[in-house]
Amino acid sequence: MSNLGLCTFFVAVGCAAAKISSAAPIAKPVAPPAHEPGEPDGPITAADRDAVVEALATTLAHDYVFADKAARLGAALREHVHHGDYANIVTALAFARRITEDMAALVHDKHLVVEYSDTPIEPFTDQLPPDLAAEERADQEYQNGGIFEVRRMRFNLGYVNFAAFGRVSAMSEKLAAAMRLVHDTQTLIVDLRGCHGGDPDMVTQAESYLVAPNTHLLDMYTRASNVTEHVYAKADPGAPRYALDKPVFVLISDQTASGCEAFAYAMQAQKRATVIGSHSAGAAYFGDPHRLTAHFMANIPIGRPIDPITHGDWEGTGVVPAVVIDPSKALDVAERKSLEVLQPHEKLPRRKADMLKRIAELK
Repeated sequence: MSNLGLCTFFVAVGCAAAKISSAAPIAKPVAPPAHEPGEPDGPITAADRDAVVEALATTLAHDYVFADKAARLGAALREHVHHGDYANIVTALAFARRITEDMAALVHDKHLVVEYSDTPIEPFTDQLPPDLAAEERADQEYQNGGIFEVRRMRFNLGYVNFAAFGRVSAMSEKLAAAMRLVHDTQTLIVDLRGCHGGDPDMVTQAESYLVAPNTHLLDMYTRASNVTEHVYAKADPGAPRYALDKPVFVLISDQTASGCEAFAYAMQAQKRATVIGSHSAGAAYFGDPHRLTAHFMANIPIGRPIDPITHGDWEGTGVVPAVVIDPSKALDVAERKSLEVLQPHEKLPRRKADMLKRIAELK
């Protein structure tokens, strides 16, 4: 792997990418590293093992979102060293996997991952290296800032498909244009089935189109600072709000993760949308990668979201849909439910009959 380890802009929190956003993207749960045959490995000495464990225990004590669990993790890791449990591990990849498994067994947190890099890991900075900055810009352009598709469906239903919630600078105007297009539709379908995460500031801006100004949407607790940030809907998201009395449907799948889950969870908690599909990925905590030694790094959750209505989050469980169904059928269900709401109020007999016919086709 590269010396940037888990660095990814939208899914797992990236070391450099996380540093340049005003708030780090919410991390996707990461399984213990499954090392491929032939993946670069290296020898590891007792001194190397001790250094990694000590750096990890110290970092956990300072930054891990749950102080009590951090203390237990640090004590357990040091006990493993004291009892010689790692003494027979002589390769770096095996050591990284063993530490990851030991932590997961104790706190059941899939975000906690230790990785090995055969090339030296440079100290993290506040800026992306030029090659990654260019890659991120290209990614933003390819994804249209995150707006995958927007259209007006038959019977005046609005549809917006998000690939991700991109940087505000890349997505804000595109989202405003999309919302202007669907502003006069009668219902809105927000498709997050393939949405893996994104910039939390952009998530807030997108949510702001669907709720009243200054609605309390989320609290973000960071352990190291012991500060809880309160997140409110924007007074002016950039284009007219979608009428608050119009139905909204949000489609999710097990691929819906991170900031995309935050959107679905908030809209459900606010009773603003009906969520349709399967349980989402269950990636609530947000974190930072930490350089432990020249060849080891760890992804460590540093905070958690807290919904102001449920006082909980979606970690592990995912967002639980109001309508549980195979995600491949979720759009049909949302269309049918939209028409079932609209059809009784349709005044034109011919269109009313067409709606009934389409409802029957979608059952």
